[in-house]
Amino acid sequence: MGLGWFIMMKSNIITRERGGIVFSHDGRLFKVMEVIGNICFLNVLWLISSLPIITIPVSTAAMLGVIKDLSEGNEPSLTKAFYRYFKKYFKKSSVIGLLQFLIGVILVADLLVMWNLEGVIRYIMFPLFGLLTMIFLFMSFYIYPLLVDFDMSYKELIKNSFYLCTTRPATPIIMFLFISIIIFTCTFIPFLPILCTFSLLGLVNYYTCKRTISKKLLLNKGVCI
Repeated sequence: MGLGWFIMMKSNIITRERGGIVFSHDGRLFKVMEVIGNICFLNVLWLISSLPIITIPVSTAAMLGVIKDLSEGNEPSLTKAFYRYFKKYFKKSSVIGLLQFLIGVILVADLLVMWNLEGVIRYIMFPLFGLLTMIFLFMSFYIYPLLVDFDMSYKELIKNSFYLCTTRPATPIIMFLFISIIIFTCTFIPFLPILCTFSLLGLVNYYTCKRTISKKLLLNKGVCI
């Protein structure tokens, strides 16, 4: 008992001497470590759930759902919350992912065709399809945060994501810059994708888009104003 009491008193003294608010269970350092741990574990959940490839859209929606919970101050079991959202958004995010895949294939094929054309038509059509591709990519950054934040139909999701990407293109541009930084960093830290890359991208995507949505998008039953 004497030794236990001494150790407990010693740890309390060290905590107070070093600024207990930082090193205590509810301190800043503990919170930072908790956030880092959540990001890394969420990345692992996303990787495991995305192994079939076709479930990447569903895994992304589930990851953003968990990030939404954490941003609202909820502290759920990450595994249970992730697979709860995985089940909740399975149908809608699968349809969105399939549409994205089909549209992406069509756009890439059209760009390749336009690139191989000759004459004036090439210089007219290639920039046009390039612009359509950029709009498609910008919409993709907005559509998943909208999916987890609002109960919208497919039509409303597409309409609102198009509205946001055309009126607030800065947010997707920021995401492209962040992705570039992540890719550059991965050249020096090859294990980063396994550790935290995808969850970090999800975190930045959700917070930047949510901020834009709250400022720009006025929703009246899911209709853009």
